[in-house]
Amino acid sequence: MDGPSSNQHGKRRRWSDGSGDYMPERNRYRPSFDPTSPRCTECQMLDLDSSFEEAWEHYASATNRSKTSNNIHQAHDGRHFYNDAVLVHRFGARLSIPSDCPLCQFFRSLRVQPDLYERHKLLAFGSSDAWLFKADELEETRRNTSVLDNYIDTVFMAVVPDIESLPSSAHDVSWLDYEIPAVGAIFRRSIWEDSGNGKQNLLGAEELEDAFDLGRARGWLNACRQEHGTACEQRASQEPVTRGFRLIDCTKTPPAVEGKPWGTPYAALSYVWGSTPADLEEWPKTVMDAVEVANKLGCQYLWVDRLCINQKDPDEKGYLISRMTTIYEAAEFTVVATAGSGASHGLPGVRSTPRKPQPKYYLDNGSLLLSILPDPRREILESPYWTRGWTYQEGVLSNRRMVFTEYQTYWECRCMASHESVDMPLFHTPATREDDPNSVLIHFMLTGIFKGGAYSGGSSAHQDNLVIAVDEAYRLDYGFPLFQEMTVGSQLRGLAEHIREFSKRHLTHDTDSLLAFQGVVGMYEQTKPLYLFHGIPMWTGDIAGSAVGPQVTLALSVSSWYHGSHSDNDNMFVSEVCRRRTHLPSWTWAGWNGTVTWRAPPNLEHCAYMRDLIKAISPSLVWAASIYLSHPGRQAAVRLLGTQSAARLAEETLTTIEIRDPILLNSFNRVEDIDREWKWGKHVGRAGREEIMSYSSDKEVRWYRIGGRLSFIAMSVAMTSQQWTAKHVSGELISVLMFAGRYCDVEHGTARFLTLRRVGPTPARWERVVIKRVS
Repeated sequence: MDGPSSNQHGKRRRWSDGSGDYMPERNRYRPSFDPTSPRCTECQMLDLDSSFEEAWEHYASATNRSKTSNNIHQAHDGRHFYNDAVLVHRFGARLSIPSDCPLCQFFRSLRVQPDLYERHKLLAFGSSDAWLFKADELEETRRNTSVLDNYIDTVFMAVVPDIESLPSSAHDVSWLDYEIPAVGAIFRRSIWEDSGNGKQNLLGAEELEDAFDLGRARGWLNACRQEHGTACEQRASQEPVTRGFRLIDCTKTPPAVEGKPWGTPYAALSYVWGSTPADLEEWPKTVMDAVEVANKLGCQYLWVDRLCINQKDPDEKGYLISRMTTIYEAAEFTVVATAGSGASHGLPGVRSTPRKPQPKYYLDNGSLLLSILPDPRREILESPYWTRGWTYQEGVLSNRRMVFTEYQTYWECRCMASHESVDMPLFHTPATREDDPNSVLIHFMLTGIFKGGAYSGGSSAHQDNLVIAVDEAYRLDYGFPLFQEMTVGSQLRGLAEHIREFSKRHLTHDTDSLLAFQGVVGMYEQTKPLYLFHGIPMWTGDIAGSAVGPQVTLALSVSSWYHGSHSDNDNMFVSEVCRRRTHLPSWTWAGWNGTVTWRAPPNLEHCAYMRDLIKAISPSLVWAASIYLSHPGRQAAVRLLGTQSAARLAEETLTTIEIRDPILLNSFNRVEDIDREWKWGKHVGRAGREEIMSYSSDKEVRWYRIGGRLSFIAMSVAMTSQQWTAKHVSGELISVLMFAGRYCDVEHGTARFLTLRRVGPTPARWERVVIKRVS
């Protein structure tokens, strides 16, 4: 089933000689020079219409289509590249300086990595190679189904660095997935008529108006309501909001805030408040623009926190903040304002708020060169909105999002993602089985960035054997996780990655470190044994028939997270200076200000191991520290052992962990492992194409042992490995064994320690500053 798709443009030109064949290759350079033209000499010599035609013929031919163009090559400088593009033109260094030539200006505005390279070239690619598709699954669908029978490939171009070590038609393995989407590819809208064969383009660019495309927005919303069923109506709780529920009536002039009964349909707004006087006005521009959007999309009411929550009533404010999960999940859709840094900016394309212009250039024959614009996902990830703590849960909890960026609008729901500048069919497939009336965007199409309960993995998120061992700033996933197939493993991964992403964000008040995450926690409340204890995921049910789940999983989780802002996860000694948030204990990530990770070298993923323990049929060899919980003023500590003791966690605020009969690390010297040669390797290549293992020589390849075991140490304070050892010898630090166990599928095992430092004058008080793993 297809979702909404705008009118197709730029269909393949065929010559009317009766044969249906394309004209043979024509010279792409013009034979004459016009001194009155505003274009420079080099640009006048370009015949870009011919270049698009010739590139299309190259990719359309059976011979070239069957070439092994997926092969990865390595240049003499170590760079990995594909050599399957079509060279159109070499600019030399002329785009590195401003020019009066309008075509040079057009190309200059679309350069990949302009700050790193002076010389650039123009390459052509087939549309199947775009970052919006996973190539192998696209080709499999083309071979085995009729879904793509009525669609043909087009060609797009990109201005990429012209690097001496690469062949003229080569491109770095990362450019098509990351660098080109960051600036926007170039498409052609031809004036030539189609031959009438009824086929449409697989991918093209839309020319945008000054105002956002209301028809396109309505089409996205209607398609979601008709195609996606309950997947885009998820509710963590059906409990109504019982007090303080107010909405803005968007049909009134001026709009008015009114008390309404729970169940009244409404849209919501997610935005950055800002701090300027204009941002802090009662009805700032972003709010008024959102009123206009809601009204035009047929939604009479709008919920906006600053207006619909009585900011002077702390009790009501606290209650409504605690119901954020319900408020954002129940909205018909959420208007997300990612442009600008405050509420006075407005929504680009709405009322008088301008958009950034779309680069375009008309050729002499009337054909239009058109930028598809930066992929809005990248825009959002680089926006001030994406850095704010409170907006994180608003975006995650919303089932449907209408996002306004500086350039365009972007739609993302639980089952579909699209944006205004792309002309592309939205192929859908049944959500669970062939006769399922509910559908989801097909698995070969790029997914969204507002992750739900299952964070990474796309349509493969539910696979129990999935392990994702590396943190990435932006991971390309394809397809959407199926809500009906959510697993414990995918939820654990979702929690870990939500914690990591939230921990990157800025909070004005440290005391909001868990409060602003409360809505995300609410998404997992239906999975009853999965519980977050001050932000630390634990399993309160049995493990392999034994009631030790709470003790084992808390001990494992509290000794598995650490501060690691880098995405490569390949340092064996990490020291990041992070600030304490003293309103919470040091053993939880929420008690610190710093980027959290749950992955450790060489390829360990906390959620995968915890999933394996939970799913284990027979008990593995597992040991956990004897944990007692209390809080200041409580006379007796609660021993965390079975499910009954875990029930006490929600009944009272227990913040202090006491380890009785602790096992302490008694060997502190890190000894370099010189008996074996270690190499760091990573997969290089595009998703859906050939990937190879690359071993980098610039990585730390030395591993160390403590007590004869390979060790990994991660600090939340500034400390060298020598200081870590010395402070253990002096007694300033101690390392307490929290967890030890064997991996479920291999003979190897792991031990997890917490390194503690003394706090204050009381000898019995310690603060977590380090985790240590040995294997």
